[in-house]
Amino acid sequence: MKMLNLKHLHYFWLTAREGSITQACNILDLAPQTLSAQIATLEDNVNHLLFKREGRNLVLTPMGKQVYAYAEKIFDTTSQLEHLLDTSEKNRSFDFTIGIAPTVHRILAWKIIKPALDTNEQIHLVCKTANTQELLVQLKQKKLDAILTDYLPLECDREGLRAHKLLSTTMAFFYSRSKLEDLKEAFPACLKGGDFLSYGAQTPYLSKLKDWFKENDIEINIRAEIDDSALLKVLGQSGEGFFSAPGYITEEVCQQYDVEMIGEAEAVTDDLFLLYRESAIINPVLKNMIQEE
Repeated sequence: MKMLNLKHLHYFWLTAREGSITQACNILDLAPQTLSAQIATLEDNVNHLLFKREGRNLVLTPMGKQVYAYAEKIFDTTSQLEHLLDTSEKNRSFDFTIGIAPTVHRILAWKIIKPALDTNEQIHLVCKTANTQELLVQLKQKKLDAILTDYLPLECDREGLRAHKLLSTTMAFFYSRSKLEDLKEAFPACLKGGDFLSYGAQTPYLSKLKDWFKENDIEINIRAEIDDSALLKVLGQSGEGFFSAPGYITEEVCQQYDVEMIGEAEAVTDDLFLLYRESAIINPVLKNMIQEE
């Protein structure tokens, strides 16, 4: 095999990423014939067919998928190197953009992120929220460095993505301090017939929670279904009902929302995962998050 031409590899990678010759040509400002010829030269040099036609679509061959995965790492690292070299040492900072799934409690997210910011580098932190599937698209497009989610997608094992389990915590129940005298029985009997502030249907541990209620013969009244974890706690603080949250953040929840933990469902757990591109580990914040126990 001839020495790999990185310019040809870049053309191949960009075409695979965009999904068509036309889209890649618009970005590269090349004629379609020129781009096609450059990719054909790369295929000749590596002695493998990297693309094939399926109708009007251009798709990667099995070898093309493997080459693309390596190219992703190469050009991701190249992009970070270019940023480093283009920034003066005095003004140099590392951007760390993290996506947070809406079902992840904001207090929990910050408790995980904050220690990782303790580096010798200047860090510019950006946090974005969207559902996990939307965040995955942004991660693949390099618009994010990592994702915090309590839902583990199947595709995290493909396309150069990695999943790191950060923690597993039991779920605790909280009630407004101003309403504690209304609870006449010990936990969990005190929950029977009570108003429950529930998370939306997409919350991963919600089905486990409902099973736990059933197993403990607890009938509840779902007073509200709320996707926003912060808003849910505000309603709990005002006495609209009891709610659940990860036991890992019990102290923070009680202090911030003036509530008390009234019990814990040890059989119900919430897992938190960090999704990232393997090539992005060069980022100091991401490296800290992966290494934290």
